[in-house]
Amino acid sequence: MGTSSVPQRTKTSAVVVEYVQREIFEGRLRCGDRIYVERLAAALDVSPTPVREALVLLERDGLVSAQVHRATFVQHFDARTLRADFHVLGLLGGVAAARVALDRDPRVLEALTSLLAELASSGDLVARRQDVAGEILRLQNRAGATPRLRAELHGYGGFLGWAAAQCDRRGHAEIVEAHRRVIEAIVAGDPRLASRTRLADATAVAEQVVGELTRRGVLRADGTNSAVSPEPNAGASAMPAELLDGEIQATPRRRPASQDQLID
Repeated sequence: MGTSSVPQRTKTSAVVVEYVQREIFEGRLRCGDRIYVERLAAALDVSPTPVREALVLLERDGLVSAQVHRATFVQHFDARTLRADFHVLGLLGGVAAARVALDRDPRVLEALTSLLAELASSGDLVARRQDVAGEILRLQNRAGATPRLRAELHGYGGFLGWAAAQCDRRGHAEIVEAHRRVIEAIVAGDPRLASRTRLADATAVAEQVVGELTRRGVLRADGTNSAVSPEPNAGASAMPAELLDGEIQATPRRRPASQDQLID
């Protein structure tokens, strides 16, 4: 399974999820690799139960795929699919932000303004800054999303949110400004601007994640997954501008030429 460190904390399905996410993100698990429940449980010193629970969560997140006889493989992804996923996440978050802007609930506006001030004062306290930024998004989603939309945001936000946190190289001022633009649009009662600003933020984050995975060798410079044999004229373009208000074209899942790299 490689030589990555095992998380030293309570062993739960959430920790198993994070461990597998990191293995994929750092390139030790590649698309097409098979994940064995017993081997993963032994590596993390847990029972098979939380591992199975974690694999169910990871399959819902699109990171793994359960095949015949319950074998589980790392799912294919590349720059194009990541950009598409972040695009959808930005659209969903934009809907929630727009609804908050339309409702203009004074309590919500006051809470968002207070959180923005708290974010601005967090300075170099990275953990605190991440907590406050996360609370801003959670408040917007709670206030603006229907139960179904909240479920969709939660489903899309798993690996994408985790990967975004790993790749965020923005300085304090940039992070504050990104949230300020959305909150100011909400306070001004401008749903269209709030929605487009949230989408633009998700698009920028997608490029950070793609860039980091390329730097790590998980993706090639052309955006294809390095575990998949190159195809003629392969490449991954950025999300076309016309898709901002249109449908996202599905990218076919490709199986790698070989699946001999298994967890060991």
